[in-house]
Amino acid sequence: MQQQVEIEAYKTSEHVGQHVINYLNEISKQKLTTLYNFNENDYVSQVIKLWIKLSLLLTRRRPEIAVSSILTHLLPVIGEEKLINLNRLQLNRVFNNLLAEGKTHEAKRVFALTKQFLSWCESQGYIEHSPLTSMQRKDVGGKTPEPRSRSLSDAEIWVFWHGLDMWAISEQVKWALRLCLVSARRPDEVIRANRSEFDFERGIWRQGKRNKSCRDHTLPLSPLMRLCVEKLEEANIWNSPWLCPSPKNPQKPLSKGSLAQVVRRIVRNVDKFGLEEFLPRDLRRTARTKLAALGVQNDVARKIMNHALEGIDRTYDKHDYFEQMKEGLNLLSSSIQEILSEDSYRGLKHNFKGEILELPNTSFLY
Repeated sequence: MQQQVEIEAYKTSEHVGQHVINYLNEISKQKLTTLYNFNENDYVSQVIKLWIKLSLLLTRRRPEIAVSSILTHLLPVIGEEKLINLNRLQLNRVFNNLLAEGKTHEAKRVFALTKQFLSWCESQGYIEHSPLTSMQRKDVGGKTPEPRSRSLSDAEIWVFWHGLDMWAISEQVKWALRLCLVSARRPDEVIRANRSEFDFERGIWRQGKRNKSCRDHTLPLSPLMRLCVEKLEEANIWNSPWLCPSPKNPQKPLSKGSLAQVVRRIVRNVDKFGLEEFLPRDLRRTARTKLAALGVQNDVARKIMNHALEGIDRTYDKHDYFEQMKEGLNLLSSSIQEILSEDSYRGLKHNFKGEILELPNTSFLY
């Protein structure tokens, strides 16, 4: 029953289509005796339902994302094939189709899901051996790229913040980007925020489980976080329930890619801006880096980021760390405010002590 409630909660989510939710609800409602009604000669589309019910729904925080990939890329190609007839050549064609379209990340995801499914079939006794046992993730599209490491220096923070005022950008995008930095939140967590999540009297942001990890999260509001939210409230002339409503349709939030599109447009205009390329999600890494530089304890920083604690603490430490998070976010706010109050970026730290950020003399902020 609990799993069913979680699935139903995604009815209004933009992560997947309604057909995925319907498919998951159908499987969750079916009895095992019904799903067991097949033998080794039956089709992949039948066996995979049993795997979803007994494995995927029990082990994934967001099973609907995995199922969306299965329904889109896997079942249309091999869904009507008999399980015992599957071979590596046949399966590689599924992954190669995605690679040919430049969808390397999705190809790796579908490979991983397919391998998990076939390993489960082998362990359950439905097949003797999985045809993908000898394959690894790197065999599909090569080695996974190294994770991004870009973070903004103090000088770049100054240019980023003040530079937003130099461009024709909506107030929603401008202050949403700034809120990403001062709150250490993912872009999607900011633009999908509802105004009802913010309690100014108590100084908190109740984000709930609306995040990547699906962990309940409440953040203290620092002075700069409060400023950003207040500016977004002022810009909400439509009284939309969303913190960052779309100017084109205020009853909907900004589109998922809107922040990235704006940053990309600004960064690519090297003559007028001048900063090395970065993405909105790099602002979160910048905030985490600043927290470390300010001496905020690792456990507190992890709580701010809504990351799980490490080791045995994950099981036994149930402290909410609210006051410590408040202190850490206030330190971050004060540090960024101090950076912004400088007359120029030239006296601010850039990468290493003594290094000065160099902008082209055509930049708006040169």
